[in-house]
Amino acid sequence: MSRFLDDLARLDRNRPRGRTGVAELRPLAAPLPRLTDVRAPDGIEGARVERHGDGDVFVVRREVEALVGSASPERAIAEGLDHLGARDPTAIDRGLRTAHGFGLADVVVLDLETTGFWGCPVFLVGMLAAEGGRLVTTQYLARDYSEEAAIVAAAVSSLRTRRLLVTFNGKSYDVPCLRERAAHHRMRWSPRDLAHVDLLHPARRLYRHELSDCRLTTLEREIVGIHRTGDVASADIPAVYHAFAATGFWDSLRPVLHHSRIDLVTTACLLGELLAAQARDEFPRPRPKRKRKRDVLAE
Repeated sequence: MSRFLDDLARLDRNRPRGRTGVAELRPLAAPLPRLTDVRAPDGIEGARVERHGDGDVFVVRREVEALVGSASPERAIAEGLDHLGARDPTAIDRGLRTAHGFGLADVVVLDLETTGFWGCPVFLVGMLAAEGGRLVTTQYLARDYSEEAAIVAAAVSSLRTRRLLVTFNGKSYDVPCLRERAAHHRMRWSPRDLAHVDLLHPARRLYRHELSDCRLTTLEREIVGIHRTGDVASADIPAVYHAFAATGFWDSLRPVLHHSRIDLVTTACLLGELLAAQARDEFPRPRPKRKRKRDVLAE
């Protein structure tokens, strides 16, 4: 662990003034709990330790219906994808067109939480997919920094069982980050193996004149109708994790697990809303491309 922090410190020397750096976090990193002493805690529903490959991975699985009741979006997604498959792809918004021809069983929603360090180390991979016709959230958690490779391997293995990746701003953040961490741990994974729908872009086209902004929290509140409780601000999540890694105090991490789970559910619900809007032809028509004027030289 000391060597890990020393390496990060060398990369951290050029950080902008005022930003929290490794030097400030070093006191939180010792002593670390031994992995053999960290088991699935009582009171975290759906938590267990699973064997993946050569190591153990801490996993939390919960059905979406247990979180949002009858508002679970699997029916809306399934019907929306069926409608999409029956349409001419050229008549589908370009942000949703990639989903043409897929069904509910193909979909996996992805959301990452990172440590905030340079290089985007991941400590929590959240995924949502259908299992037996019901949507289930699966969270792979690194109980300390050394478990990152195990959760990335478990996530990559799970992604290989699906065909359509759904994210919110994932093209700019989640996918490049996961690809980087897989490469760092010498794992073969390419996002090109999956069709990818990033909901940020169709959401902007549909709602930009209706809402003050198109952040996920705004869409969650105004379009999906979810109002969070017991959450933690995104900016505070890395610090909460570093404190957890230092102390093993599970209660501090519960709001982070909740935050990640709600992000996944919101993204899935937003997918259902956007697919329904496409079925109603509510997306703005693309403007025809103007022909460029060409200067003709006189002979």
